[in-house]
Amino acid sequence: MHLQTLLSDTLAGHRLTPDEATFLFSVTGPEVFDLFRAADELCRQKNGNRVTFVRNQNIHITNICKNLCGFCGFGRTKNSPGAYLFGESEVKEQVRAAKERKVSEICFLSGVHPDFTLETYLQFMRWVHEVYPSVHIHAFSPDEVDFVARKENLPTSDVIDRLMKGGLGTLQGTAAEILVDDVRKTICPAKVKTDVWERITREAHGR
Repeated sequence: MHLQTLLSDTLAGHRLTPDEATFLFSVTGPEVFDLFRAADELCRQKNGNRVTFVRNQNIHITNICKNLCGFCGFGRTKNSPGAYLFGESEVKEQVRAAKERKVSEICFLSGVHPDFTLETYLQFMRWVHEVYPSVHIHAFSPDEVDFVARKENLPTSDVIDRLMKGGLGTLQGTAAEILVDDVRKTICPAKVKTDVWERITREAHGR
């Protein structure tokens, strides 16, 4: 496969095949700058000189987590020194601050608290929209969806549907780390396996 031919064809309107896209990931050395230039040119063809961005605020609801991954310095057990869990007043205070700054997206980043239920996650979103009804909520990892589904004895697709009806705008792609199960067994053994992460992500994208 010839890089320059592929880049020229793509700029002329050719849609990459999976094999061609995989080939681009293998490009190294000085040729990688040719790839960057082509990507920039294609972006300009499609979007002109217009750039968009999201003004985001993260809310770290709790650092109490069932996973306690080997690489994580954030997670705590419920009885650990420094463990915390925000309540309604703390969450709403942060949302009010976000609204004043004209934030367009609220992102929940949190430990996976072992006591959380589907209703817990729905309540968090109600708190947000009571203060800032129009803000987009980007929240919850595939690991959290799987955790709630198991606890509530529901299909993961139903959990996603209920979260979206409750105010979720988009599902996070977090809890991915490295999507190789042999590695996950070492660094994050309590998190979902790769195939479950992928399935839940596809379910979310299908909505």
